[in-house]
Amino acid sequence: MKRMCLAVLAVLVLSGVSAFAQSETFVGTVKSVNGASMTVERGTITGVFNFDSKTHVGAKGSTKATADAKAAGKAGLTVPDVVHVGDQVKVMYMYTAASNKMVVSDITVMESLTSKK
Repeated sequence: MKRMCLAVLAVLVLSGVSAFAQSETFVGTVKSVNGASMTVERGTITGVFNFDSKTHVGAKGSTKATADAKAAGKAGLTVPDVVHVGDQVKVMYMYTAASNKMVVSDITVMESLTSKK
């Protein structure tokens, strides 16, 4: 059993997957967004985050908009439907060494403290 555990750990390490990977968070302003990634900036730090259809997005009104889209026969909302340039977001991601990418599991669009008119 011990040999099997060591073998699995060795395969994970050699494949670039961290057995002890943790989610990280990044909060900043969206500078660009497209169908596969978004660029978020906080001060002088810029992060390019990749997402896919499994990425969860939380934003005010998105639950109803998703339900409406599904009722209309669409698959639902995409990240660019919800996240826009200038939005303040909190991104939960994991860095994958094998692909050298930051892959997003969750995006939260934060509400502004100032009201939009």
